[in-house]
Amino acid sequence: MAIEWKDLGEEEKTALKRMNRGPYPELDPALGERLIALGLAESRPRGIGINRAGRELVISTLLAARDKD
Repeated sequence: MAIEWKDLGEEEKTALKRMNRGPYPELDPALGERLIALGLAESRPRGIGINRAGRELVISTLLAARDKD
């Protein structure tokens, strides 16, 4: 089952947007684990980071919002 932007809470959306810009050391560990469980992030040696699926979700959402304007 693919996760859609509307399925995420505001905290999850914010975390994904921040992780999409680079390292997010302030990420709450429990939130990071939830994003991993959803298939949108992965554990890395330097901490939890966004993965390809998470990045694609963020970018497609941002592009869709831009196209609406």
